[in-house]
Amino acid sequence: VHMVDEKGVFFLKGRQSALDNFHIEDTEEDSSGKAKKPQKKVYLLLQHGQSAEFDVLFKPTLAERLEGKICVTVAGNYEDTYVELVGEGYDDEFTLDNLPGQDSEESNAKDHLDKDIIEAVRVNHIQFGECAVRRRYHQTFTITNRSKGEVMRFEWLADAPFQFSPKVGHLQPGCAKDIRVTLKSNVPVTLQRHPVTCKVAKIKYELPPEEVYDWDDTVCTDEWVDITEKGPGARWPAKEKVTKTLVEPPHTLLEESSQEVELFLSAVIDYSKFRLNTIVVQFEETKLF
Repeated sequence: VHMVDEKGVFFLKGRQSALDNFHIEDTEEDSSGKAKKPQKKVYLLLQHGQSAEFDVLFKPTLAERLEGKICVTVAGNYEDTYVELVGEGYDDEFTLDNLPGQDSEESNAKDHLDKDIIEAVRVNHIQFGECAVRRRYHQTFTITNRSKGEVMRFEWLADAPFQFSPKVGHLQPGCAKDIRVTLKSNVPVTLQRHPVTCKVAKIKYELPPEEVYDWDDTVCTDEWVDITEKGPGARWPAKEKVTKTLVEPPHTLLEESSQEVELFLSAVIDYSKFRLNTIVVQFEETKLF
């Protein structure tokens, strides 16, 4: 098993099941009795019923579409087997990261396969799976500002039955923020790759740097305010703690910096259904009583 990759961006990493079955060819001797020193070949020896697992890594260095192959040579076979690899490097300043279920995108990838065209699949899809009516479900992912010096403002344009928290906020350069998606529906519904748009724009604060604070619509502050009515015999008005959402810092949008990022959400929401495989229940002979 070896990698065919001209650009050196694909990597094959064997898991323990593969490492346990790797072997190195014995060194041959020439006619003079001296051992030859060619590069030793590593091969995989699998017995009947055994399997070996590998991880394929993709580390692009440029924003471009790249291809590679995994060549599997089996002793005694007439032809080698090839596994096609396709990846696309991108250099976006605003990215969606740590999406749940990134390791289970096989079905999504199959939809992009064609006889002559193989497309790289960008992971921007969250699957909630099967969900019950009137129950809340949560998924969390991360948004990242990969720019070096610009602050970004984001806003999720989501509708029912999805809610995003935070829905709107600021993202400092080189920083990341967790986003929580909540799903709740009071009626049965099937959502297949439901699109949600995030509006992103670079901004410039209108405040001095020392007065700027990280902000989103979940950031709150506690204040103690006087209660209008004094208690009997009290010299000073009683105080009450009030939680207030911080006001968005004043800012201006930078021209031609706006973009839209799409996220797809899928879920099957329905009532529970009971299923019984047994059609006939046969009781043993029972005495009358």
